Amino acid sequence: MLAQNHAAGFEAWVEGLDDQKRLNEYQIEHHPATEDKSSYTECFLETIDEPFKIMVNKPVKHNRNTEFRSTTKVDGHVLESFVWLKGYLTLWWDEVLEQEGGKTYTSKLKFAPTLTTDDPNQVTIDKAALSTLGTIEIILEKGKFAPSRMGNAQTTKIQAGVAHEESKKFSYSVTTTDRKPYEPQENEPESSPTPPPPPRKRKRYSEVIEIDTDEEAVDIKGEEDVKPNLTAKRMKYLEEQIKLLSGQLKQKSKDKDADNGIVDLTKDDEE
Repeated sequence: MLAQNHAAGFEAWVEGLDDQKRLNEYQIEHHPATEDKSSYTECFLETIDEPFKIMVNKPVKHNRNTEFRSTTKVDGHVLESFVWLKGYLTLWWDEVLEQEGGKTYTSKLKFAPTLTTDDPNQVTIDKAALSTLGTIEIILEKGKFAPSRMGNAQTTKIQAGVAHEESKKFSYSVTTTDRKPYEPQENEPESSPTPPPPPRKRKRYSEVIEIDTDEEAVDIKGEEDVKPNLTAKRMKYLEEQIKLLSGQLKQKSKDKDADNGIVDLTKDDEE
């Protein structure tokens, strides 16, 4: 069932819980907004003898930056009310939480015939409850909602009542089935920021030494033993260079002295 007017694009339907087959809808009507009431869409619904699920889908244009408060009621009883956060296209309800004897149970939703009687003393459904009997209602309120922590789980009580047979407004209402003990989850923020990723561990690389068991073991000296050896080699090299230069200087000095001792024989002959 598609909504119209300002809610155009929203779609609600009911399907079987197991086969996920959508139930037929009849006499769909769209009602415009009035001074005291928002616009709404309604229809008659096929009933099945098995658990069902209530579905509602949001149009993509409202999924990016729009939030809604969603409240779902069956037979006038609130199943759940919470914020429909942006980023989620579809919501569904397939169970109800009930309390009895201090314990909480979860039950599936199911259609059941409405009990009737002609004895006024046995009637348990008054006129106010009769107006919402046999109805499934989804209320959407547009707005901005602040994140908050989840409180206790919302519970309700869906109990089959007895209506006067003269009313016969609806032949079916909603009841529960497959009751099981409720297992609560840990309380978490309804909308919390995504925590930062844990720091990545940086890999520490070390030198890999391949060991060959067939070869003899050798004494491996560390880096601290290599430096002195290099220094000694450098000193030895410098000493050799100094000796070489010293020898060259001495040789030049001898050659100079030899040049100073030359006798000019031409002068003696003239005398």
